[in-house]
Amino acid sequence: MHIANRQQRFPRDKQIAPSASAIMRHVAYALLPGSLLATAFFGIGVLVQLLLASLTALACEWLVSRLRRRRLDALACYSGLVTAVLLALLLPPTAPWYLSVWGVAFGLLLGKHAYGGVGMNIFNPAMVGACALYLSFAAEMGLYPAHWVGVTDSLSCIFSTPIDGVAGATALASLKASGSTVSAAAHTWLNLAWLAGGAYLWYKNLADWRLSLAFAGVFTLATLLFSLFHNTPVSVVQHLNLGALIFTTCYIITDPTTAATGRKGRLIYAALAALIAVIIRQFSHMPDSMAFSVLLANSCAPLIDNYTRPEYYRG
Repeated sequence: MHIANRQQRFPRDKQIAPSASAIMRHVAYALLPGSLLATAFFGIGVLVQLLLASLTALACEWLVSRLRRRRLDALACYSGLVTAVLLALLLPPTAPWYLSVWGVAFGLLLGKHAYGGVGMNIFNPAMVGACALYLSFAAEMGLYPAHWVGVTDSLSCIFSTPIDGVAGATALASLKASGSTVSAAAHTWLNLAWLAGGAYLWYKNLADWRLSLAFAGVFTLATLLFSLFHNTPVSVVQHLNLGALIFTTCYIITDPTTAATGRKGRLIYAALAALIAVIIRQFSHMPDSMAFSVLLANSCAPLIDNYTRPEYYRG
């Protein structure tokens, strides 16, 4: 099998024509509207987290290139930056600075470079970093501002000491506990922005819309069935609106490197991730379930490929 321009493609994915660098650039473009909207809703802390994560990613990529005695190329930088941006957008805007640094470093060094670098990882690096933060800093990851936070308060929470009343339980956790949330409208607009970015990637054929549709569809159906047989304070619509479901649907589950490779296998992979997400969200006390469900589905991707016999296009 001949693969043209091998250095610019994911080694484990032969079905997407554009270069890996181009894909990552377009993902960054797609994330821009949601990032700006999140800043408008929750304050400058969003931009600070993005900056901290991006600087950490560049530092990690430079360090690895020095240790491996290789040139730091654009592909490695784009890959690290996309991972950093995805993880930073999952963090609470007022989270301490070391969460961004620790999460990005853990995700890139152990989630990507430990497996050989770009395209060789079997786990999504951003989700590896997110899970590490959920397990190591559960309290900090469970605090999210319910409204816009001023510049001074944001910087104080990130670099100094937390300010009482600035951040509270996440919208989903608040709804589970008390049946009400104060930032549902903001999350609705954010989800529309994430969907707009996802639609851009689908239109450009840079993300597999079938993966997104299977993931969101199975999640919705499983949540609906669960609500019919189990008394829960969170409705199906609220489950779709709150948490990281739409973000995961558009930008995480479609990762070509860590998903199954065959058409049938990809649908099975997305459905499995959705079912795991529903189970974790319904029966655990985690702030959200998406990161863990994606990693568990990542671990099953090679097994799914083995039984679905993926088809590759010849280049």
